[in-house]
Amino acid sequence: MRYRGTEFFCPICTSGLREFQPWKEAMAFRCPVCASKPPHRLAYLYFQKHPELFLDHEILVHIAPEPELRVWLQARCIQTGMRYRAGGITGVGDEYLDLRKLPFADRSIRLFYCCHVLNAMQEDRQAMSEIFRVMHPQGIALLQVPAFYRGETTLETQSQEERIAAFNDDGIVRCYTDADYVSRLHDAGFQVDYFRASDHPAEVIHRMQLKEEVLHVCRRTGPKTS
Repeated sequence: MRYRGTEFFCPICTSGLREFQPWKEAMAFRCPVCASKPPHRLAYLYFQKHPELFLDHEILVHIAPEPELRVWLQARCIQTGMRYRAGGITGVGDEYLDLRKLPFADRSIRLFYCCHVLNAMQEDRQAMSEIFRVMHPQGIALLQVPAFYRGETTLETQSQEERIAAFNDDGIVRCYTDADYVSRLHDAGFQVDYFRASDHPAEVIHRMQLKEEVLHVCRRTGPKTS
């Protein structure tokens, strides 16, 4: 009741809101009802825009599933006959899924969603190659990360002390530049397209508080480069 209003709207839980909650240093960021954040709300808009991604008997993999998106994606999969596989290495989800060694056959996954995980891994290139291995030739991998660092190249850390100093968070390993992130995805074999918050009307960006989020949409282009 405290947050009920009309100025803002969360598309995932369909709540009309007076305001979004602050989160860490960011203002107007987190949905007070379902806890969604701007990258999750942008991904939801992409899923809504592309219902053809949900295919009967195919597999959707959701890494480190966010509670609010997990509920919606699982229900969408039940509706369409798609198989939903969710998990990570921390116990969140239904099963243990390690991006460095996924338990899926080559070219078997039609839809893959992973939000703000690659930037928390030392072995991000290995994970990108492993995702590429399991992706179906017509599959889509939605690989969201913070890729907005303004330096000449990605800001990398090698120790807990460096991570705390750079990000005030021991769980974050790097902040990519967009060019470097896309280059790493290309090296893994992916073609990369963009789904940007900035492509939406200003009213939508404000009402859903999409910030400046960018969703990297990845498809196979051929054999992995050496």
